[in-house]
Amino acid sequence: MHRTICLLVAGCLVLACGSLPRVRRNANVSHDPAKAHAQTDSNGDGYVDVEEFHHRITEIFFHGDRDKDGTMTMTEIDQVVVFQEDWTDVDSNADGKISLHEFVRDRMVDFLIVDANEDGLLSKEEVVEAFGEERP
Repeated sequence: MHRTICLLVAGCLVLACGSLPRVRRNANVSHDPAKAHAQTDSNGDGYVDVEEFHHRITEIFFHGDRDKDGTMTMTEIDQVVVFQEDWTDVDSNADGKISLHEFVRDRMVDFLIVDANEDGLLSKEEVVEAFGEERP
């Protein structure tokens, strides 16, 4: 139920935004979108579904939360996030940190945007197309 609500909210944001946000590539983090897709596709069916995506971004969050305080500082985020963006809008309570809830909410919007054919699954081609190059 919670994931359905997240996806509905994210869908509204996608309609408002229409595309991935303008961001720059973080040179400090290695990135291979095809490899990331394969690692996220835990059942090996060639597609990343919402549950697999949610699991992966949760792993990324906890890996990035170096001091294990339940939030990521901007410095911690820069250690694990491939594409840097303005995190001000993501930080909904304006505490200068990103909580798991804030991080997941932000990343789920990306899921819907990258899902070009709107089938609820991310193919390797969709991921490579969206994340293979620096986004303008």
